Amino acid sequence: MKKILSVALSTAMAFSMFASVAFGDAATTPQQKFDALAAKGILNGYPDGQAHLEKDLTRAEFAKIVTKLFDLTEVTNKLSYKDKGYNAKNWAVPYIEAVTAANLMQGKDTVKGIFDYNGKVTVEEVAAVLFRALKLETPATTDNTASAWAKGYAQAVINAGLIAKDTNFKANASRSLVVETAYAVDQLKAAPTVASAEAVSPTKVVVTFSDKTTTTVELTTALVAGVETTINFKHNNHDYTTKVTLAAPKVVSATAPNAKQVVVKFNRTIDADTLAEGGKVIDGVVKVTKVGSKDDEVANATVTFSADNTEATITVPGTKGLKGNYTVVVSDAVKTTSAEAIPAFTTLLTVADTVAPTVASVTSTAKATTKDVYVTFSEPVKTTGIVAYVNGSNAAVTVQNDTYTEFKLSGVTLDSGKTYDVSLLNVTDYAGNVANPNPIKTTVTVVSDVAAPVIKSVTAVSDKFIEVEFDKNVERASLVGNVRLLNSVGESQGTFSVVTNDKTGKKFTLQSPLTSFPSTGSFTGTVVFGATVKDTLGNTLGTASSQAITFTKDTVAPTVTGITYTSSTSVKGLKLTFSEDVVNTGVGSVVLINNKTGQSKAIANTTSGSGKTHTLTDVKVDAGEYTVRLPEGLFKDKSFSGNKLAATVLTVKIGSESSDGDAPVLFNDRIVITDSKKISAPTATETVYGDATITVDLKDASGLNVSSVMDVNSYTLNDKALPAGSYVTIQTLDENGAPATSSSSPKFARATIHIPSSSITETKTDYNFVVNGVTDVSGNTIEAVSAKGKLTSRTSPVFESAVVSSGNSYELILGFSKKVENLDKQHLAIYINNDSVGTRLDQKYYTVTEIKNGSDKGKWSVTFSKQIIDSSANINEQLDLNSNEVNRIIVKIVKDATAHDEDGNKVTDGTEISAK
Repeated sequence: MKKILSVALSTAMAFSMFASVAFGDAATTPQQKFDALAAKGILNGYPDGQAHLEKDLTRAEFAKIVTKLFDLTEVTNKLSYKDKGYNAKNWAVPYIEAVTAANLMQGKDTVKGIFDYNGKVTVEEVAAVLFRALKLETPATTDNTASAWAKGYAQAVINAGLIAKDTNFKANASRSLVVETAYAVDQLKAAPTVASAEAVSPTKVVVTFSDKTTTTVELTTALVAGVETTINFKHNNHDYTTKVTLAAPKVVSATAPNAKQVVVKFNRTIDADTLAEGGKVIDGVVKVTKVGSKDDEVANATVTFSADNTEATITVPGTKGLKGNYTVVVSDAVKTTSAEAIPAFTTLLTVADTVAPTVASVTSTAKATTKDVYVTFSEPVKTTGIVAYVNGSNAAVTVQNDTYTEFKLSGVTLDSGKTYDVSLLNVTDYAGNVANPNPIKTTVTVVSDVAAPVIKSVTAVSDKFIEVEFDKNVERASLVGNVRLLNSVGESQGTFSVVTNDKTGKKFTLQSPLTSFPSTGSFTGTVVFGATVKDTLGNTLGTASSQAITFTKDTVAPTVTGITYTSSTSVKGLKLTFSEDVVNTGVGSVVLINNKTGQSKAIANTTSGSGKTHTLTDVKVDAGEYTVRLPEGLFKDKSFSGNKLAATVLTVKIGSESSDGDAPVLFNDRIVITDSKKISAPTATETVYGDATITVDLKDASGLNVSSVMDVNSYTLNDKALPAGSYVTIQTLDENGAPATSSSSPKFARATIHIPSSSITETKTDYNFVVNGVTDVSGNTIEAVSAKGKLTSRTSPVFESAVVSSGNSYELILGFSKKVENLDKQHLAIYINNDSVGTRLDQKYYTVTEIKNGSDKGKWSVTFSKQIIDSSANINEQLDLNSNEVNRIIVKIVKDATAHDEDGNKVTDGTEISAK
């Protein structure tokens, strides 16, 4: 017991040393790690200035280390032990008493009251303290050299990677070992802080730490939207507490990382099936249209999702690329995994891709030889024009995915384990940026893969199907007839059939050979994979592999998780999404009830689709909002029970409800661009320009969507988003254009777009204003309309430069941010040879003139009389500004200077520039 207490004490000291030191990546040797500790005053060298890492640590030295690392208060005027020499003059007493008071160390002989401050610390004692300090778990088995009492402690620190397995744990801990272990413990113990926590679903929180790493915390109790909640979790053996609020679901942003893709980011995990079907954008759920055009650039586009389903990357199909300004609309059909609707989102996106593509990776894998090399690029690249050479020979180039990022180079025989040259000429992205250098020259090492595929998991997903996942791509054909099901006594029940596999070739869905299900409600058996199951390189399992499986009778009926009206050119109708795979039984008919008129219509139950998605195709009704009644049993799942869909009532909008079927249009063809001149005071002579305003009158027979009218992203100015700070106000009108009572969906309205004066930096007569994103209440979008008009610059000229002319040293050139008119002496304060700005020059000593020609046209010239520094000189004799007599020149714009630009904007006063 005494020994254990001693070990706990010593180890606690060691741990404290380890835990509080943050080491840099450069510390790789024991000496460098010692220096890092010594720099913090935790370890000391010997009087000769050396670390002497070969020596052992004493208990007294350890006590000091613990005190320093844990910021313990040194204890004086107390003597708890009876060691010889243990008195107030002993340097170690304050540290030993400190660790004793903190219950981190105790005496080695508690009966005699001996601390043994000159005794050595063993490795197993260090291990015991680390075990307790890090709260490690006791391992089930041990294999180390420690004493019986310490084997568990030693194994725990071995498993944690803190001390090597082959260490002599009974030996004294050398200073070198302590330093090495300190470094390892610091990496484990130095916990980063929580930088942010974001709830991506009611039960999932993504935490970002100060070191930029992240972790996902799964909650057992769902968060409540809008309520700040404290969560506790463990990460890398550290306990954390942080607060998080589940925000209402929304689209965070839409960005274009390149000319071929649009990334839509959500603040919550979304149900991917509400945005994509079969890896393609569901018609109308996301639209990307160029300003002034109706064409949807992402119709039938490929969609990929981030691992946490908070980002959707949409790749424009075909040979098209994006350039310019686009309106991005995400409809409210997208839902979270909790079935919460995400509000519709609209933004204006500017695409200007100027970054050339690069090679992200080049890989090749073979059992013995291969003819395939795979190249992944940093962004989508054009599928034509690439010329590839592998090992000096021409290789065929074929695209491997719908995101145009992965290509296969094939045709050249390559040996496993060897490295080959790869050359890629004319790699071009969809903005026309060509890779630089051109050609790209790199290498590929053919990785030898002779390992058998590994079965990662076998999971029953219903009473009829299992999902199998391998660690690598497996040849589907090798599974056919090669996977058997045995019952609990080992009797074969037949072979599984392969139903589906994912794009990676690693996951497969197999159907059970059972033709009926036991009355007990469960079946326990074994799935046996034949020895000839192989990966795509030809590596086989080698021996049969067995996995236990339990099927439980499926008694849960399918439900409808979503309904939308799709007008896709391939399939039109009501698209139904289910909670599981279902089949259409053909039983009964579907009834549609118009919610406005009350009229009903029965439609045939013919559907298109499979799995979780089926589309009712016999939908021939007028546009409007409908109640959809699905009869009981119209769909059933694929289980042995054939669980039927219960009678279901849904609501859906079909088409456009506009009485005239038209989108919003201009009312009286009115768009007015107003320069908004304002007189600063009744007696003012100068003109002051306030905010610019643009007035747009709109109409729609079914009613305007007010939020779209007030959205600044519904308008552009000179093919760009409205300047920051712009805003929109709206006024309801009557059919004669007169002000009327406000309405939530007016048929006539006047939108006034307010543009901040500070954002108009250039005077032009043809500012082009476009209305492009206004919609009506049915979702119809206005066909882009535009008008041109004059806007005057509202920005004041700024004094920017004062330099001695390079061609004439008698001339000082003054430059402004824009052309200035009527600059005069009275607008300037000029100082020459003053150490600080004191008395300025008399205006009679210099002249100011505008430069009319040459490279300095539009700037102003200042020349000086030599009398400034030589009273005997003629007043007309000019001063050479480069002479030794002139050592400093300061020019300042005086307060309330009235010099201005051609639009009347006065120069900014107070600006001071040192010209020399």
